[in-house]
Amino acid sequence: MGDKETSDQDSPSLEMPSLSLRRRRRPEEAEVAPEPQSERMPEPPPETRSERKHGPRSGLVVAVVTGAVVGLLAVVLNYLAITGCGAVRGTSSCGGGPGLVILAAVTVLLAWLGGVVLHRFDVPDAGLTSFLAVGLTAVLVMLLLMDALYDWWMVIAIPVAAAASYALSWWVTTAIVQNADDR
Repeated sequence: MGDKETSDQDSPSLEMPSLSLRRRRRPEEAEVAPEPQSERMPEPPPETRSERKHGPRSGLVVAVVTGAVVGLLAVVLNYLAITGCGAVRGTSSCGGGPGLVILAAVTVLLAWLGGVVLHRFDVPDAGLTSFLAVGLTAVLVMLLLMDALYDWWMVIAIPVAAAASYALSWWVTTAIVQNADDR
């Protein structure tokens, strides 16, 4: 019979393969971890640039400001859609087919941009918060403001509704995450 060490190295291993690009060390090459010097906790790292650049902020404040910006963007995109349909079709309505595609594209764009802004300011669950807020804003506008959609004061009402929707959405998603963490 052969050496026991040689036969162990030649036999197949039941260990999961490593998907790392680094070379795996053999047990004889492994380094020994140094003993800890003291049991003191290490110093926290200094502030990173992103923390200093944004300063102190609250998720609620970021959500409200993002909602107002997304609401203003919704007003601008709505105006551009109405103007574009007027130029192409001669009417402010694009009809069922193209109008539905434009509405869906604007809604997805608003939800995505809101999520990007919330994520940039480290708001947890930014995409979910933005998606919920844009959907809630759309429902509020269709239920309460549809008859006055072309009035001048919609430039104020829609961003306010979006800011409130983002605040509510931030509160809901934060409560859900905290509830899930408590379990």
